[in-house]
Parts: sequence; C-alpha cells; structure tokens
Amino acid sequence: MRLLLLLSLLVVMVLGLAGVASAQATVPNVRGLRAFTAEAKFMSLPGYLRWQYFQETGAWVTWGEAVAMVRNQLVIAAVPSE
Repeated sequence: MRLLLLLSLLVVMVLGLAGVASAQATVPNVRGLRAFTAEAKFMSLPGYLRWQYFQETGAWVTWGEAVAMVRNQLVIAAVPSE
C-alpha cells in the first residue's frame, strides 16, 4: 500500500513537471511584430503575447511576465550575430 502511494505521488510529480516544461516551451514569438497592427490583432506586444499564450495553453501570464518576455525577445533580437 505504501509503495502504491509513493508511486502515485511520483507519477503526479512527473506529470506536473512535464506540464510546466511544456508551458514554458510555448512562449509565443513576437519578434518582428509591430504593436497595434493587424498582425498583432491591434494589441500591444505584451497584450498579444498574453492572448496568444492563453490560446495555446489555456493559462494566462501576468502583465509583468508578458512585458518581461517581450523585452527579452526584443533584446535577443537586437544582439548582432557574429
């Protein structure tokens, strides 16, 4: 009985971690988009990222998280490649 409980707990933990990893892997790419254009559905870039993320995962990211993700993508895009 104890072994079954431990195995069940392990399965739940593994599935939970897999869900977090898959959610992190689906951050929408906003590089190359301009805010408030038809391509961005007339939204700001953080707003578009939040909406697109929700469409893909069913979970909302906070405004602050979306702003940080957009800044990160734009900084990475601005770094010249060697």
